Amino acid sequence: MNLEPREDHVFDATGCASTAPLWRSSPPQRKVVLSPHLRRMRGMAELPYWISGLTDQLPIYRLERLEQTVAILLDRLGEDPERIPDRQLHKSVAAFTTPESGDVAYKDTTESADAPVIMIRDLATETSVRPTANTKSVDALLDDLISPDLALTLISIFLEYYGRWILYELQDDPNIILKRVNKSSLLFCACCLIAVRHTSEDLAASLAPRLYECARSLVSTNILVSPQPIEFFQGTLILCMWSTTVGQVPLSIDSWLLSGFALQHCQSSPLFTVATTQSNPPAKLDDATTDRCYLWNHLCLAHLHYCVGTSRRSTLQAWQIERCQTILDLDHAHNFEVRMVAEIHLYWTVYENLVGESVDLLKSVAALQAWKRKWEFVLEQPRSQFLMMGFHFSNLLLYEHALKSKSARARDSVVSEMIRHSTTIIQLAMDTVDDQTRHLSDHIYHMITFAAIVICRLLNVYEGQLTFTHNIAELDSLIHSLVEWLPCIGLPCHAAHTLGNIIAKVHQKLRPRVEKTPLTALADEFPDENFNNYYFPEFLGLGTTVDGGWDLLSNLTFFPQSPSGMTPG
Repeated sequence: MNLEPREDHVFDATGCASTAPLWRSSPPQRKVVLSPHLRRMRGMAELPYWISGLTDQLPIYRLERLEQTVAILLDRLGEDPERIPDRQLHKSVAAFTTPESGDVAYKDTTESADAPVIMIRDLATETSVRPTANTKSVDALLDDLISPDLALTLISIFLEYYGRWILYELQDDPNIILKRVNKSSLLFCACCLIAVRHTSEDLAASLAPRLYECARSLVSTNILVSPQPIEFFQGTLILCMWSTTVGQVPLSIDSWLLSGFALQHCQSSPLFTVATTQSNPPAKLDDATTDRCYLWNHLCLAHLHYCVGTSRRSTLQAWQIERCQTILDLDHAHNFEVRMVAEIHLYWTVYENLVGESVDLLKSVAALQAWKRKWEFVLEQPRSQFLMMGFHFSNLLLYEHALKSKSARARDSVVSEMIRHSTTIIQLAMDTVDDQTRHLSDHIYHMITFAAIVICRLLNVYEGQLTFTHNIAELDSLIHSLVEWLPCIGLPCHAAHTLGNIIAKVHQKLRPRVEKTPLTALADEFPDENFNNYYFPEFLGLGTTVDGGWDLLSNLTFFPQSPSGMTPG
């Protein structure tokens, strides 16, 4: 066997970096004994220290995976991705790579389906949707960025449209809220980062990228400190709920990861004892405890959004989901909080049905129908359209997973159901526009985008069959109308503009004979730098594809195996 060494950095027994060959096969084992000082630090009497995975016990593919994970964590903690080498997965590591897709949009395999938000993110890569060029160039202190007058303006905007997410009421005095928010640089930065996108195009373009970098830096330092004050949980919730908005690209902040960190911090915080312990909650909750229960529920919802949206496991347990219902016994629980509980149970229902090795479609759909009956009293209340969008989105996920495992006869009915749920999501969005539309969470826009891309891809592959049951021109027209509508929402920095461009380009690529839909930004306006620098896909072993095909994640199960369960390719 040809053993070709490659030069890379490893660490010797003293902890210092050195240059040594990383072999493609296992050379003789080398044992290094840690110095007494390092043994005391690690709490060990003596530990064999195997140099950089040179033994059969640590296959080379696991070493490479570890190296990549460490590099990605550094990136996520604020290091410049440009300084981190080897960003792409090694092609030799077959267990973690995604084969390049061909021209087929749906493949007749039993492999699992795309994770909606991951799919949108990867399509952003393919369609050249990039953040602004100066996103990563500024590292300034918040006091230098925002004057006191501007701070009051931004907090006033945030309070009016987003305050209830973090326990602030519209009638609260903005001056008092500003004093509270100023206790935490992370919370202040997060509030301003959302609010500035509702001021003016020039101010948003100049200030938002710098606030985004500040937010990334503040997160990277705050997650390492425990216990955390209430402001930490408020700030992380904002960044999770608007992760596409804050960085101008889908999943610019990994909401699954950040919400998971926040929930873990809740476990060590006395603030959330009622929600995080299995003992029975008190019969009556005071106002402060009630507010913390609300905030806990919001964090749970954000986490479940991205567990389902990125196809990753939840840190929550079933009893914690049930505990979210504690607020329903309160006399003063209002519609907004009750809808949060209903939505938590919705996404927990679809999560539980997707987490298994296989998806029982009939059982899963029946579970969603049972959810709908249980929460019918909420669906009859105002602003329930977002719950209904989530209901159809959950059904769409189940049918999409079933599509690849069904026979040709059963596939026709699955495709029809997918079209039905997708069109309903889009129509609900466009038919219920009001002054709050531009302030919806990014999850709403992710659902709309996913539904539109599903329609485009189904038309690309099953147009012949759909011709007999659907009006193809109307479906194309619906996508065209959606692409025209999304840029009407907010300033050009709004997430709707970014996601609308993705839909338009996918539609043009998969439906080239249909009249082209307009774009709000041209491809050459975006820089050519590596888009993957702004994402966090490597933990899932993802790669990008060169076409608009459906099978973007062809080797990805809904919840990937741990590396120890895989064999090297």
